[in-house]
Amino acid sequence: MRECRLSPGSPVQKNRRATLRPSAGAAVGAVVLLVGILIAALVIQSGRRTAEAGAAAARVGSPAPDFTLRLMNGQTVALSSLQGKPVLVNFWHSG
Repeated sequence: MRECRLSPGSPVQKNRRATLRPSAGAAVGAVVLLVGILIAALVIQSGRRTAEAGAAAARVGSPAPDFTLRLMNGQTVALSSLQGKPVLVNFWHSG
């Protein structure tokens, strides 16, 4: 059998080295992808916790959670101060 050796500067040897080493761009891309997946997982988990807490605080047929509002004349009123009276809360938004 005949032995074939490649010189260090030959194009075949350079190509072999390039295929064995991952590029810096690929490493950065992998890190960015992993960070993106981690952030997405945290956002999804945070949204689930917020929705669960809101659902536990206000349920149909149970008393509404207490809150305080500032009136147009500057006074404040708490929902608990109106206990036993009918209350209509209308949320308006302009902007």
